[in-house]
Amino acid sequence: MNGPIDIEHRTHLPWPRILGPRPGLKEINVVCWALFCMCIVAPSVVIFTMQMRAGNLSVDFVYFYGIGQIAKTHPAIDVYDYRLQQDVFNKIQPKHDGLYGPSPYPPFVSQFFRLFATLSFEHAFFLWSAISLVLYLAGITLALRAFFPDDPLTQSLVSCLALAFSPFLVNTIGNGQLSSIGFFFLVLALLAERRSRPILSGLALSVLIYKPTLLLIFLPMLVITRRLKTLLGLTAGAGALFLIATFLGGVRIWPTYLHFIDSFGRASGIHGQSSLRLWKYVDLNSFSYAVRDGRSRIALAFLVSFVMAVAIWAGVAWWKSAGNNDPQQSLAWAAAIAWTMLVNVYVPIYDSILIVIAIIISLSALRRLKWMRARDWVVFLAVSMFAIAWMTEPVAKRYGVQLLTLALLAFAVTITYLLQRASRTIPVRARVVAVTV
Repeated sequence: MNGPIDIEHRTHLPWPRILGPRPGLKEINVVCWALFCMCIVAPSVVIFTMQMRAGNLSVDFVYFYGIGQIAKTHPAIDVYDYRLQQDVFNKIQPKHDGLYGPSPYPPFVSQFFRLFATLSFEHAFFLWSAISLVLYLAGITLALRAFFPDDPLTQSLVSCLALAFSPFLVNTIGNGQLSSIGFFFLVLALLAERRSRPILSGLALSVLIYKPTLLLIFLPMLVITRRLKTLLGLTAGAGALFLIATFLGGVRIWPTYLHFIDSFGRASGIHGQSSLRLWKYVDLNSFSYAVRDGRSRIALAFLVSFVMAVAIWAGVAWWKSAGNNDPQQSLAWAAAIAWTMLVNVYVPIYDSILIVIAIIISLSALRRLKWMRARDWVVFLAVSMFAIAWMTEPVAKRYGVQLLTLALLAFAVTITYLLQRASRTIPVRARVVAVTV
């Protein structure tokens, strides 16, 4: 039989008859938004208010507010003085259960947070949380309008689940982290590519250099898929940020920063045992350290072999996807996002909000390909990740097994397989240089 064999006719997940008629999207939307407001938003507001009144606001935003204060009152190079970081962080928010970890962000991040250091810590935190919420909502809205146009019910449902995703609600906005920046600009990069503006796509992607590990998989993906103009835009954007930081901090800031990063790499498990709180990380490197009795040589050999196999498998799939139609391009990006969460030096749980983008674009691609069974499976994986995210930290803390890592791995393997099948079974269109190069 000719033609793609993955196109399925079943359009819905099975529904138990005992539960009555299958609900429609309207009913599901009403239930999800009601549960979100009653079970998540309301309790979160109460708990947060109680913490504020008790003066027990313990959030990661102290790192960014702290380096902003150092950049405001000291030479820029002093931002990477770990002892000074400790002193400043503890003055802002005393830590009673150990030491603060280092803040390893590039120089332009501390310069940006100088603006917040002019405010009180509480006001700066609320301002940054509001900005994070706006960036996240804007990214979701832009992505859904581009990939699910004229489908308001799907847009509403995905928005609800994305807002209720624990890594965003608890670990990003509740902790004052930066992940919404990466989320928003990654969406801009995807939209610019869809509009055949690869250099703008690269410029948007360059903002992710605020955490260089986020680009660890995107860079080889761009090279393998021959997105050379996108790579040019990324290089230009990174160069501009480099020049700004050099102008503000001087040339000496870079060797100091690299030395600081090397020290952080030792703490994160690149060299020897990890000293990070591994139950807060979702990458495979941290997963291998978190198991009972630490990582053995056998586990290390298995991890290296697995990463090499993934690199070859994903690399071949990306190479074959270059020049194909839009669904394959979406799956290529989705695979890159998913493997970024896993094959990395360290990925804190708050950065896993990027998987929401991968879910949106992969579901859109599968709908256009009319691969309904595959779409249903991806929906199942997405819902599973949403549920697992709310329990994964306590489980990982107690048993040393990060369930979200396993869910992300299942998603990454699935999307890479679907990309491979799509590139093999769907005819390749004529390559459009403006899009793929």
